[in-house]
Order: sequence, then C-alpha cells, then structure tokens
Amino acid sequence: MTAAWAGGEQNHADVIIIGSGISALTCATLLTKQGRKVVVLEQYKKPGGYLHGFDRFGHHFDTGAHYVGAMHEGQPFQVLLDYLGVYSPELFVPLDSSGFDVFHFPERTVYFPEGYSELISALSAQFPEERAAITRYFELVRDIASQFPTYHFSDEMALELPPLALDTSLASVAESLTNNAQLRSVFYAYCVLHGVRPHDVPFGFHAIVTDSLIRGPCGFKHGGGALADRFIERIEAGGGRVLLRNRVRDLSVKDGLIQDVQVESGERFTAEWVVSAIHPKATLRLVSDASVFRPAWRERVSALRESVGLFGVYADCAAAMPLNPLKNYFFFGSSDPAQLLESTSPDREPGALFACVPNRIGADHRGRVPLTLHAASPIEWFAPWRTDRFGRRGPGYKQFKAGYARQMFAAIERHYPGFVDCVGGHVTSSPLTNMHFNGSVDGSSYGIYHSMETTGPRALGPRTRVRNLLLTGQNYLFPGLLGAAVSALRTSGHMVGIKAVLRELEKRVATPGRWSDRA
Repeated sequence: MTAAWAGGEQNHADVIIIGSGISALTCATLLTKQGRKVVVLEQYKKPGGYLHGFDRFGHHFDTGAHYVGAMHEGQPFQVLLDYLGVYSPELFVPLDSSGFDVFHFPERTVYFPEGYSELISALSAQFPEERAAITRYFELVRDIASQFPTYHFSDEMALELPPLALDTSLASVAESLTNNAQLRSVFYAYCVLHGVRPHDVPFGFHAIVTDSLIRGPCGFKHGGGALADRFIERIEAGGGRVLLRNRVRDLSVKDGLIQDVQVESGERFTAEWVVSAIHPKATLRLVSDASVFRPAWRERVSALRESVGLFGVYADCAAAMPLNPLKNYFFFGSSDPAQLLESTSPDREPGALFACVPNRIGADHRGRVPLTLHAASPIEWFAPWRTDRFGRRGPGYKQFKAGYARQMFAAIERHYPGFVDCVGGHVTSSPLTNMHFNGSVDGSSYGIYHSMETTGPRALGPRTRVRNLLLTGQNYLFPGLLGAAVSALRTSGHMVGIKAVLRELEKRVATPGRWSDRA
C-alpha cells in the first residue's frame, strides 16, 4: 500500500473515514503515520466535530472543546497527541493549579486544586469529619483509573479489570464511604461532564474523567479548532485527504462488504476499510442492506438511550465580569445527590450549569471577555420546532431560548451579584443546533447514555457484521475528547495491529507510581 494518490485512483483509498471529530482525526493521523492511504469525508464546512468553533462579537467561541485533562508531560492525552505529531504547548493553557474547578452549591463553594494531596487536603478542610472517606474515595479513583490498559496504553489488552471498574456504580462506591449527602454531591459533580447519573455510571469510567483532570487540567489557548488544524496538517502531510461538504448518503453492501461509499453529490469512493466515526444510529441508516446485521444488534442500536441535550449561551462580557479565565465554574441548584442533574424546566434556573472563558485569554484589546455557558435541556423542550428548518424556526423559538438564557444568567448572578450587568450581546444554541451542525442524535454532545449497560464488555465495540466496516468515537467507548481519541486507537488496531503502537505509547507515559501528585 502507498500513501501517494494516483491520478486515476483519486476516489480509491486504503481507508475511508466518515466524520471528522477527534476520533476520526486520530484514526486518520495514526493510519497515515502507518503508511495507509486515507480519505476523510465530512458533511460540514469545518473539520473537527465538537473541536470546531465560531466567531461572534469579535470573540472565538468553542462548541465543545472547553478543557481537557491528562495534559502534562508524560500523561496519557499529551503522550497520545505528541505521538501523533499534533501536540504543541502553544495550543494549551495550564489552568489555575490552586483551584481549576469551582463548584457552587447552595450551602458552600468547593474548589478543586490540581494534585491528589492538595485536593484531599482542601476537601478535608471543608468536611473535617469526612477526611477518611475523602482519602479513600480518591485512592480508589487513582487506583482504578491506573488499571485501564487503554488509558495508560498497556499492550496487555486481556488485562481483567476488577468489578469496581465497570460493574459497580459511582453512587454505590460513594454511598459505601459516606452518609454525607453534600460530600457525595461533590464526588458526583463531574457527572456534568459526561451526563450519566451517579447510580448509572460505572465507577471506573467516572474515575478516568476525574483522574485526568486532577492530574493535568488544561484549556485551549486558541480554541479546539487549532488542534483540529494540526490534525489536518499531519493527515495531508502523510498523503491523506480531508474532504469537507461531503455528506455520505449511502454505504453499498454486497456479500458482507461495503463496495463503495456515495456522497450527496453522487460521487463514489472505494476502500479496503470504511470507518464510521458518527453515531451508530446514523451509521445504520446509511447501510444499503441493514439485514446484514443481526436483528438483535439492529434492535439494540435503535433502542440506545441518548444522553440529555445541551443548551449553550455565548456571551460578550465587560472586563469586570467576575469569572477567572483559568478556572471553570459549576453551578448547582441543589446539594441533594438525587437532584444534582435534574433538568428542572425551561422557566426555572438549571439544576446544573457549566461556565468558562473560551481560549482562556482574559480581556481582549477592547477590554471585553467571552463567556460560554452550558446546561442540560431535553430535546422534548424543543418538540414544537423539531421539524422546522434551521434559521426558520420563528419568534417562538427565539423567545424560548432567550427565556432559558435569562435563567442561566440568574444562576450565576446568585453567586456573583452584578454579573448580569457585565453581559452585553449573546447568542444561544439548543439541541436542535447540535443536530444541524454536528449531526448528533437528540442534540446531545455526549452521544449515547454511557451507563453500565453500554460500557466495557457491553459496549458496541469497533467491529461489525460488515467485515470491512469499523466503528469509532465516543459512542463506542466513553465520551469526551480523551475517550473518543482512545476509541480511535482501538479501531485502528483492527487494521494495522495495535500492540506495537501501544508499546511505543507506553514508553512515553509516566507510570502512576512515578507521578507526583502535581505532575
């Protein structure tokens, strides 16, 4: 196989990848690094999926790439990006190590500093009678996260994980350690970042999210799009192509193999392998003969529960705006663990709200600051406009969104009086926006609902009954940029062999036993 494109074979590749989110880009970069001829087909005008952003009010706003973990030297995400040739310190900003995440509850405010020792000390100062429970919880987080082979790139893929990793819920672990409801809500706070309730999410999955952030929290200095651009550069330097505005409409199957991939223009592409980096339900709709899949598999995919949709506000604020660009802010309407992720209703303040300054730049040359807010908003709230065309949903839709934006501002005003006076212009996005621009099912940024029934050995996995069709992305492992990128490693391994890649990555990873609490 060769990475050179011959004139008569422009539409033939070793691998066709559908979609251009971070999983697709990771897969394409790894494959071109291995000498494979790759073409990426993306329906939108920009690559990157939730890495891409947009410009308003003289600011750049990200749609999904707000911050990442495990990004310090020798840590998993940094190691993976560096191996792929896309890492640069100039792309990232280390967040405030003294308290990078700020959790506002009605009764108290909790800060998460970087490093396990620092975090345990900070929480124990607020919950002095719970020091033993706090210490044990974070010991379990660290130990269980270290046992996932694709988090630390071990080539021992047959490693058996303990039941605590995938068969025990986060809530079960927390409830076994403490009866303090407020402390349990602190343990559950990062559920906002994956959208799965504490009684449903596997402890090990939540542990990886938590561990990565405690060890190496970083924001994007130039937005997630700058990282997507680095991926594109590496793919094209390796002889690959990324074709935008090429929506796939058909995967022609014959004799258990995809024969060609047709896009809306009518153009056809052929390849030895096809990788779908889009939602499994969307993939199933593209296959010309769905009967190639077992009925039980088709039914399972069709019945997959989606995580909740998200509503976004993108605001232009005065420099006096009180939120620190090097911190992230979480606002909860209740300290009751049972109410922590409640979506409430559009005419009330959200149960959980996330806020951060995109690009981590502080005030610009005009003395203005961008601010991004996100809160849960079930797709059912938007049923009256679901069939309307984008941009033609009428005044009722705009009024609805404006009302919920006011509720989100009010949630921040409660903790930072005067905040609302700092807000100038703002625009909003709804689950319908996510469906239009990113093709997400029901407008969720998290994909399927990653409960214990859909993760680990019960996950869909990369392989399908179509012998040359593989799947990748957050829906097949766990959500977030790190989870989606690691999913691409697993998928790529079916085409090029993964053990040599994992061994190379493992050499670069600082083992947990050698990591300092702040490293």
